[in-house]
Amino acid sequence: MPLAALTVAVVAAGFLYQIDGYALLDPDEGRNAEVAREMAASNDYVLPRLNGLPYVDKPALFFAVDAAFMEVLGPTVFAARLAPLLFTLLALGATGLFARRLWGTGSAWTAVVATATTPFVLAYSRTVIFDSAVMLWVTLSLFGFYRAVEDGRDDSGVAAAPNRGADARAGDWYRALAWGAVGLGVLTKGPVALAVPLMIAVPYAVWRRAARALGDPVSLLLFVAIVLPWVVAMSRDVPGFLEYALVTETARRLATPELGRTGPVWYFLAIFPAAALPWAVVALAGGVATRRGAARPIDRRMVFLGLWILVPLIFFTLSQSKRPQYVLPLMPAVGLAVAGLLRHTIAGSLPHAPGEVAVRIPATALGLGTVCLIAAALAWVGAGRRWAALVALSLPVASIPAVGLGLMRAVGEDRSALALAEAIAGAAGPETEVVGVGAFPLSLPFYLQRHVTVSTADGAELTSNYVVRNLEALRRMRTTTLRGPDWWREALLSCTRPRVFVVRVVDMDARAALERDLPLLVLTRKYAVFGPCGNGLLARSVRSRFGPTADG
Repeated sequence: MPLAALTVAVVAAGFLYQIDGYALLDPDEGRNAEVAREMAASNDYVLPRLNGLPYVDKPALFFAVDAAFMEVLGPTVFAARLAPLLFTLLALGATGLFARRLWGTGSAWTAVVATATTPFVLAYSRTVIFDSAVMLWVTLSLFGFYRAVEDGRDDSGVAAAPNRGADARAGDWYRALAWGAVGLGVLTKGPVALAVPLMIAVPYAVWRRAARALGDPVSLLLFVAIVLPWVVAMSRDVPGFLEYALVTETARRLATPELGRTGPVWYFLAIFPAAALPWAVVALAGGVATRRGAARPIDRRMVFLGLWILVPLIFFTLSQSKRPQYVLPLMPAVGLAVAGLLRHTIAGSLPHAPGEVAVRIPATALGLGTVCLIAAALAWVGAGRRWAALVALSLPVASIPAVGLGLMRAVGEDRSALALAEAIAGAAGPETEVVGVGAFPLSLPFYLQRHVTVSTADGAELTSNYVVRNLEALRRMRTTTLRGPDWWREALLSCTRPRVFVVRVVDMDARAALERDLPLLVLTRKYAVFGPCGNGLLARSVRSRFGPTADG
């Protein structure tokens, strides 16, 4: 039991340690945190907005949870990262419940620890993106579908009906759980959260000759009741929303390379094992050892977990959209498989196997190496004990947040707009307009807690396909933050209010034009900030501090 407590403590520390110890990582974290901040500020929990513009590339649920944390704690990095952490912890709880049903109470903690200490689960629990929530909804929906199919059968899988009334009522509840979770998944990441559970559950139910157990009118109505109100509201507020969501964001993303997220056919063959280390190796080794033993009948539980892993991998391999985090919802299946294999396999029977950012890498590697040595010593001292194996295998991954904090801070400084925001806040008051010249550092409005006017040719800086496709209509909005590509030049020449200008370092023409008239406030690897221009007292004060410039 002390080893069990140590394992839980190590894992918990890994999730919580310095969760706000480094800046938001652009583009994804900065964009998503800003959408949540604007949702909290506007108190509109239906229509997501980015920089004051409709952001319909993703549904509202994740943003709403993140916004709720910001309502209570303020718009901070800590609050922004609480939503993925909450979804991850709930997903781990669902994994434990699933393990109890599959393998018994004693295997629940094994499944939870194995899932929690895969690198991707740990990393994305601290990252402001949607996939930790998708992992929760996929796990809950598959738990419900599995229970609906299997309840009323004995351990061998043979149907048994001593009390069909009770079994039928239980099946109704689990179907409702499954379809309710699918509905919440759709509100988190769209139709893909419907497709993934069904592509696993349907073939399994057909194989078990229980396809009818997957749905009934009540559970399907529950799904519709969860999804339809938001879809209707969005269709009312955003013309063409359904076509954009179903065709552009789903069908075209999956079937065509036009959105620029393609990868080689072996992409997920490389990503998945790395995402599931060290437990993918444990599962593979345990599976090989099991198959070498005495002949056993097919274990339906392992069939279900195999479908959970293999079918989505095949689907996303065939898809034209490939991102590493797509494999995150498969991690609970890895943990559940490990829990099942370790029921019969103790540690001793597992096979034995023989810039700023760059400056931080050796120290991080040294720290991880030290942790691995400690883990190896624990495995040797506790040889033959299941919990010793869990501690030894979970410790290296769980320690990554602590050991790698310095590295992540350096990465955060490089990839976030925190330094830009601090320079702007120090030199410009709240009345100063911030202008992006063909540039939009995605976390900048989050750190400034206000919108940025973007002078853009195509809107691509906002990383929203909806904005790119509806640019002219969005420019005509009364409250738009989008301007034409040359508007910033007019704003510089006729600067009747204080303004600062953010430009990409590689945009030499814009930099040269700004350098002629304005002081440089800050220069990072990617962006430069000039200003402020204007005739206000603050602008004159800054110009006098940085040297004489031409009148703005």
